[in-house]
Order: sequence, then structure tokens, then C-alpha cells
Amino acid sequence: MAISKDVLWKGIIESLIDHFIRFFFPAFAEEIDFEKGFEFLDTELQKLIPDNKGSKRHADKLIRFWLKNGLEIWFLAHVEVQGYRDRYFAQRMYECIYRIRDKFQRLVTGLAIYTDRNRNFHFVEFRESFFGSEVIYTFNRYVLLDHSPQELANDPNPFAAVMEAAWQYLKKPKDEQKLAQLKLDMIKRLLKRNLPKNQVKAIISFITLYVDFENSAIRDKFEEDLITITKADQSMGIEQAIQEELKRQGIEQGIEQGIEIGEAKRDEELLKNAVPELFQMGLDVQRIASILNLSLEDVQGVIDQLREG
Repeated sequence: MAISKDVLWKGIIESLIDHFIRFFFPAFAEEIDFEKGFEFLDTELQKLIPDNKGSKRHADKLIRFWLKNGLEIWFLAHVEVQGYRDRYFAQRMYECIYRIRDKFQRLVTGLAIYTDRNRNFHFVEFRESFFGSEVIYTFNRYVLLDHSPQELANDPNPFAAVMEAAWQYLKKPKDEQKLAQLKLDMIKRLLKRNLPKNQVKAIISFITLYVDFENSAIRDKFEEDLITITKADQSMGIEQAIQEELKRQGIEQGIEQGIEIGEAKRDEELLKNAVPELFQMGLDVQRIASILNLSLEDVQGVIDQLREG
């Protein structure tokens, strides 16, 4: 099942937010009040920056957090998930920031994560001059190319495993057998870390789905091997196992009925019935969205309502 990379990035950032902040902002980590938690402001961001035709090429997350001195900070993370030439990228970063500042009057810091090979478009600032006036906006930048898989493998921060997994796209082996082995090796090393189960599942999902297999036989064998090394109970492929559980709980029938009554109604039925069931089964937002082919934002909205209720 091919899942869009913007969905995967948004999901993994949310699942590993503490590690994400510590990984990209180690110099400021001691100032952040992690115990106060984080709040994701995707709805507010969507209102300011509507989707465009290139929206699937990047993932944006707007996050609110607090410093230990009580100061509220807003953080805009922008991930370029596919390499493409966008000469206006730095301008878009600047526009995002000033719209947030204008609307909400909050301090905002920005980060661009480049996961492609086109260094000519790895901008670090927006600069504009006119009749003696000048605007300069410099933002944080992380270029995956500058950090080797070996360096990332040796980094104890769990988010380094995510960045290592992103190298699958930068340097995909021509032989998909090697790709399968690469994924399994990363997952085996991940399992040796003393991480919470929900975080391990999220990273495994990212590794598994970030670059899909074209050869179905290799994909099936990979899923069998994955079940073996993770000691899962299912004797079938990951997605097939979930579909079997859906059938057992009667959700599959609802999906089939939804298809017959149109996409809009289908999504409505899935959000109302299937999402709560899958959430109760312990699946994370990213996995639910990918299984049901729903937007991450819609699924997150339902889960937020469940938590509040």
C-alpha cells in the first residue's frame, strides 16, 4: 500500500514530537518545558496556508510549546518530501511566518528539512530589497544529504532512525531484495533500543511505508520476516492482518457499503465508525489514516474528540 510521504512525515513528527525537538534543536532543548506538552495547530495553519497543487510534495506542522520561563513559542516545521525545483520556497517560508505572526501575535521559529538531492534549492533565507528597505528572514535548515546513514545509525536520538529511513528514497537499491534487507536491518537495530512500544510501532511503520516495493512477492516476504522479528501474533501480512481484524469486528462491511454510496458518504461513515474502532484497537493516527485512505487531519480530529469525551 503506497502512502503519501506528507502523511508519513506529519504522523511521525506527531508521534515522536519530544525526540523531534531534541534532534533538530539540541542547543535549546534545556530551555523547553517538555512536561507541559505540545499542541498541534494544523487547523490554524490550514486556514492561513490552503493546499495548493504542490502540497503533496511537502509536509507542514505548526506546533505550540512552552519554555521553562513560561514563554509560549510557536514552531513551524516544513519538510520537503520530494525533490523538485521551487525558486519561491524561501518566500513561502517567510509568508508562513509573517501570516502566523500577524494573525496570532506569537513568536515563531521555522525549520526546513530537505530530504532530496537538489542542493541548488536548499535555501536558508529569504531576502528582499526595495528602495533602501530590506527584509531578511533566516530559518533553520537540515539537509539529509549532509548526514550519512552511518552517522544517523550511531545517533541515540530515536528521530535519527527516522532520518536514516528517509535515505531509502535518496539511495534506493536497484535490487528490491536489498531494499527489504535494508528495512529489516534498521528495524532490528530499532528493536534493541529501550523505547516505548507506541514509538517503536510508529518508526517501524515509517520505515516500512516510506519507500514501497514494486515487487509484490518481495513485499509479502518482507512482511513475513517483519512479523517474525517483531514476534507478532499474526501469521499474515501486516495490512492483511488489520483487514482481518476489521472483518471480525464488522467494520469491513461498513467500508464496502460506503464505497457503494459514494466517496463523501464513505469517508463520513469511516470517520464515524471505523476510526473509533481502530483507535480502540491501539492503532496510531498514521496507521489508521493509511488503512482507511483518509486524511491525517480528519482522523486526528476524530481522535481528539474521543480523547476529550
